[in-house]
This record gives sequence, structure tokens and C-alpha cells, in this order.
Amino acid sequence: MATYTGFHSSKEYFSALLRAPKIVAQRAFLTKSFQQQDEDRIHAGEMKRVLGAFDLICIGVGLMLGAGVFVTTGAVAASDAGPAVILSYLVAGFSALLSSLCYAEFSANMPLAGGAYSYISAVFGEYLAWITVANLILEYILANAAVIRGFSPYFAMLINKQPENLVMAHQSYILDWFAFGWVILLTIMLVLGTKESAMFNLVVTIIHVILVVFIIIAGFVKSDHTNAQPFTPFGVRGLFNGAAIVFFSFIGFDAVATSAEEVKNPKRDLPLGILGALGIVTACYILMSAALVTMVPINAIDGGASFAAAFEYVNLVWAKYIVALGEWHG
Repeated sequence: MATYTGFHSSKEYFSALLRAPKIVAQRAFLTKSFQQQDEDRIHAGEMKRVLGAFDLICIGVGLMLGAGVFVTTGAVAASDAGPAVILSYLVAGFSALLSSLCYAEFSANMPLAGGAYSYISAVFGEYLAWITVANLILEYILANAAVIRGFSPYFAMLINKQPENLVMAHQSYILDWFAFGWVILLTIMLVLGTKESAMFNLVVTIIHVILVVFIIIAGFVKSDHTNAQPFTPFGVRGLFNGAAIVFFSFIGFDAVATSAEEVKNPKRDLPLGILGALGIVTACYILMSAALVTMVPINAIDGGASFAAAFEYVNLVWAKYIVALGEWHG
């Protein structure tokens, strides 16, 4: 096999550079049918088909059920939707459902690991597929940035400090060095290797599932329906504004489609996996938000560490530490 050694001279480099626009123009709208992409997959080597619908549901729940709900719920309830944040999650879940139906249909007909890139490149070409994937990556970056900002308030609750003690105000900006350091640590963990990061993700997912169940049960034990009145203090517009924000908590459902080449029966299992995971996560989010707004009056909801503060409000201080520790590890 020939080894690529790069350009042998500056003349060769500039010659290739002059040909670049032509190459880009040729490939920008070059489409590859499912058959062609499937042939590329076979040539590269097939993956073992070992995943079923239940496996995909677990993967989807692990990807979606994260720290986002702990950060966005309180902020939306306090300033955007009020107790109607419950309906905001329902609207956001329905929007995610419409998108997931598209992914389910595509993945059933084109069971390829490329996900959105494969679907769009087959219709519009590689350039628009690249643009789409770049936007998806940006979406993940923005969502993760929003989530990481919630770590400081929960850590502050954990050590009995005020959230503002862990951030630094500079002119009109707020600098969160704790969140910055946490991002660096997680990045190093990902760089170390897939095995280590996968194990860490498994542990975090288990913690989140236990934590969500705990919040729902303990929250409803201390709930008072009068706290959820008035239900829509910010009107219908606030409800939909809240839905646009809490949609960040659903990011990840599209990634299930990238497991297509490892699924035993893609036409059946992929739609079941995507829709099943989304249904479970939506139900969890609705129940969690309902527990929050019935535990605490709207004017007493903490926009930062909302769930931990809620348990402190109802005099379950020990539960505050459990929630704060669980969310911080998430």
C-alpha cells in the first residue's frame, strides 16, 4: 500500500491549490445513493449487528436524560413560563417527536452510521450535508455550554454557599471559572480514550436515572397543588418561549440513528428505539417539572440550582445534598 508523503515541492502544492476550487465544485453537490453508500460501508468493513430495540432505548435515554433538565427547568419556571413549564416540556417533546419521526423514517430506509450526513448527502450533496452536520455540532456546543453553567449553583448548594460566590463579575459579563475548569477536566477524560469516557458516561447515566426517580417520588410527597397557581402567569407566549429553551434538554435523540449499522433489524428496531427513548425522557421531564412547581411557589423558585433549593425549601435538607451531588456529577 502506498504511503502518503505530502507535497514534494512548493510548486506541487500551489498546483494542487489551484485545482481546489474545481474539486470543491465537483464534490459540493455530488450525491451518493443509498446503494453507493452501502457499497462503501461493505468495502470499509461491516459492523456486528448486536443491538435491539431495548438497547437503542437505553442508549437514547442515556444521551438525552442529562443535566439539562436540572438547569433549564427552574430558570424557565421562574422567568418564562411559570408552572406552565410542564406544558413547555410537552410542547418541546412534541417538537422533538416530529424530528424523531423523520430520523426514524430515514434510518429505517437508510440504515447507515452517518446519520444526518448520510441522509442529506444522498439528496442534496456533500456540501449541504457538511453544513448540516456543522450546525448539529454547534447545537451540541451551545447546549453543553448552557448545561455546564448550571454546575456552579449546584456545587454551591452542596457546600452551603451562595451561587454568586463561585463566579466573578467583570463589567457586564459573569466569568464562571469553576465551569471552565470542569470543561477542561471532561475534555482531558475524552482525550484519554473511548473506554474510559464510555465507562464514565455509563456511571453518570445510572446516577441520573436514580436521581430522576428520587426527585419525582420525593417531590410529589412534598407537593402542594396550590403552589402551581396561577398556572400561566406569563401567558401562552411565555409557555412557548419556555418550550424553545427546554428543547435543549432533548438534544441527543438524533444520535441514536448513528447506531444503524449495529442494529439487528433496523426497519423495526430503529423507530422503536428513537421513539421509545423520546417518550420515556419526555415523561420524566414532565413529572420532574411538575414536582418542582408543586413543591415551591413560583416566586420562590431558584433559577440556578432549582431542584436542590426546592428540597431545602420544603425542609428536606438531606435531599438537597443528594440532588446537588447527583447533578454536579452529571
